[in-house]
Amino acid sequence: MNVEAIIQALEDSGLGQYKEAISSWIYPTAELLLEPVPDTSIPIAGSKIGGCPDLAEDTTWPTWKDYHMTFIAQINLAECPSQLSLPSSGLLSFFYTAEAMYEGDFDFYKDPGTCRVIYIRADQFHLLSRQTIPECLHVDARMRPNRISFKTNLSVPPSESAYLESLGLGWNGNMEDFKKYWGTFLPQWRKDGCLHRLMGHPDQIQGDMQLHCQTLYEQHGWSGRDTPGMPEQKAQAALKWRLLLQIDSEEDKTGISWGDAGRIYFWIHEDDLASLCFDRVVCEMQCT
Repeated sequence: MNVEAIIQALEDSGLGQYKEAISSWIYPTAELLLEPVPDTSIPIAGSKIGGCPDLAEDTTWPTWKDYHMTFIAQINLAECPSQLSLPSSGLLSFFYTAEAMYEGDFDFYKDPGTCRVIYIRADQFHLLSRQTIPECLHVDARMRPNRISFKTNLSVPPSESAYLESLGLGWNGNMEDFKKYWGTFLPQWRKDGCLHRLMGHPDQIQGDMQLHCQTLYEQHGWSGRDTPGMPEQKAQAALKWRLLLQIDSEEDKTGISWGDAGRIYFWIHEDDLASLCFDRVVCEMQCT
């Protein structure tokens, strides 16, 4: 996949009038390929999915309500492809309240506190050690360790997204061109199978997530103010939400399935990413 081919595909699909806008949303991404290995074979601060996290001794294990969170992944940013819009160094550690998925807690899907992302600067790596998973965390909520390799590519916006909404394409917009996008253009770039992804655009199973992220951002006082109007103004504000990490249900390697063979998606506001603030990340889970 390259930018020129994507733009040509837009024109061939009868969507040439949108190519200027959509070309600005062709984002680099890295697919994460997993290799199950013993946790001891991955160095401290090495990139991995599952296993035990590398944290400073004084770091409190993340919790939500009475639940201990599941350690999802840690990404050593110095190991990441340079095309991604990420810091050049440091460690990102991802946690999610997997145990609460099936508990019927009404707050689970409307509380951004169900996830946590910890950013550790490279000059703090000497403080890290491999931590033990809390004994109270159910075995079904623990992910098995996997080494990561990165495969770079480009990604295009999914059909149901703030990007398309901002162009008037959606279920309540220009249906003729919307159908061309998801029926003719998008299948050329869709991939099947398990897809773990760092940055870029999500491989959505259900609908748009950016608008929900923006709503949570405002409801919890993170934005400083509400965005007036619906849906145009809200969609414009939602454009600032970027996919940070997508983790699939590769259960044979990780030991976890998200809902009914679904995926979890960590989202970050682009202003927070620019300022290295990872305290307001939102995690969404989608499944069939």
